[in-house]
Amino acid sequence: MKKLFIIALGLTTFSLALQTEVKAQAASGDQIRFGIKAGANLTKVGEFNFLDTYYDSKHKVGFQAGVYADIPLGSSFAFLPEATFTQKGGKVEETVLGTTGKIETTINYLDIPFMIGYRATPELTIFAGPQVSFLLSQKTALYEDGEQQGDDITDTDNFRKSLAGAAAGLGYRIGDNLNINARYMMDFQEAAKDNVEQDRMKNSGFALSLGYSF
Repeated sequence: MKKLFIIALGLTTFSLALQTEVKAQAASGDQIRFGIKAGANLTKVGEFNFLDTYYDSKHKVGFQAGVYADIPLGSSFAFLPEATFTQKGGKVEETVLGTTGKIETTINYLDIPFMIGYRATPELTIFAGPQVSFLLSQKTALYEDGEQQGDDITDTDNFRKSLAGAAAGLGYRIGDNLNINARYMMDFQEAAKDNVEQDRMKNSGFALSLGYSF
């Protein structure tokens, strides 16, 4: 139900933005702009359950790239939809009886955020909104004392195919075309399905990107 609510909220926001966009442009003189972006993520997967013991995951560096639109809603607000390929995941590492084991997971998603931005200044925008993430692929590797054990695990059967979440952050415009974007993002749902018994395995983290607007 929570996921359906987030999706419905995003679609409603999108519909309202489109309805008001023409009036907003007439009032402010602003135009819709589109752009491309790329950058890095620093994410983790919450807590991993192994033999009824929870282990806190460590952050993992990932990559992101996508497209975005900037749709003015009057002089101070804007609708900021995106479609972004995002690498999330994390790693869990523990030493037991002299042996160090590590699980490292990279989960690739297509993130679709529906964000509203407030232009605090002509250069600075504060934004927040719901986000839907669609699973593309995943890769999990197991290590013992630094050496990988077996092949990468790429099966996605135990992962949810879509997740509801949210994002919030700041955007800063550099000149007419370039911008820097920093945000915190989190999923409301577990990355794994219920039957996997990983009830604390949730993606979260930070992202930093450089964008170019046309």
